[in-house]
Amino acid sequence: MSLKLTVGQRRLGYGLFALAAFVFALRQTLPAEEVRERLTMEAATRGWQLSIGQVGPAGLVGVSMRNILVESREGVRLPLERLDATVRLLPLVLGRRGVAYDAWLFGGRVRGFFEDRKSGPQFAAAVSGVNLAQATPLRRATGMDLAGVLEGSLALALDVKEPAKSSGRVDLRVKEAALNGGELPVMGGALTLPKVSIGQVTAEGGVKDGKLTFDRLEAKGADLEATTDGLYLVVQPRLLFAPIFGKARLKVAESFWVKSGMAARRPLFEAALAQARGKDGSYGFQIFGTLSQPQANMGL
Repeated sequence: MSLKLTVGQRRLGYGLFALAAFVFALRQTLPAEEVRERLTMEAATRGWQLSIGQVGPAGLVGVSMRNILVESREGVRLPLERLDATVRLLPLVLGRRGVAYDAWLFGGRVRGFFEDRKSGPQFAAAVSGVNLAQATPLRRATGMDLAGVLEGSLALALDVKEPAKSSGRVDLRVKEAALNGGELPVMGGALTLPKVSIGQVTAEGGVKDGKLTFDRLEAKGADLEATTDGLYLVVQPRLLFAPIFGKARLKVAESFWVKSGMAARRPLFEAALAQARGKDGSYGFQIFGTLSQPQANMGL
């Protein structure tokens, strides 16, 4: 049986074949060294030092990099085992620049996309298996030695001209969370933090009127319970520097103080937080600062 095609169908077939051949040739002849040099130069113009171990093709039109290290001027180091970045073809056809990414870091994986729209950038991520104990940049930024496994998703569409039109959603969880020490900025000083079992941490919130407001941000563990009230951050392109405001309450379990070495520290802890202590024995704080460097004042 012969297949008869119209002139239009043949032309369409030739065009699709030519496109497929072009994409295949582009993928197979990826100038790896030139890509490495261009990415390194682009990172340098933004104040980052970038080193890449291996570069190769990924997807239809994209690049795969391994053994990556990103370092800021302040000395913050972000190592990635692997990062695949591919061009999103549909947004490109519509005149928008978009990249889908798949990153392996801190023992886990982060997948999503970034798109540069006329109104502002759009970002989405799905997180699975990220080990916070390996996240040294987080420890340096917060001053706290955190442990646990991060999972969940987040999406954000910024409107640069009219921030009130920005939208987004955050649904994140940390399983088996723990605090292995560190310091919490309080009243111009620092409070040394002991080892604490935090348990399950849940963060849920949405973006409205230019603010990411947390409907639920709590931690429930064997050693303590922590909740927030009206906590929000002002959405902006550089999220690490987004201002954050709200209230938080902390309640320490009696069983925590019977642990080895903790009974002697209880009077010091209670004296340091005496101004924050409520009638029910919990401690209240006013949260402020930025997302990357939150701070707390005692009392609500």
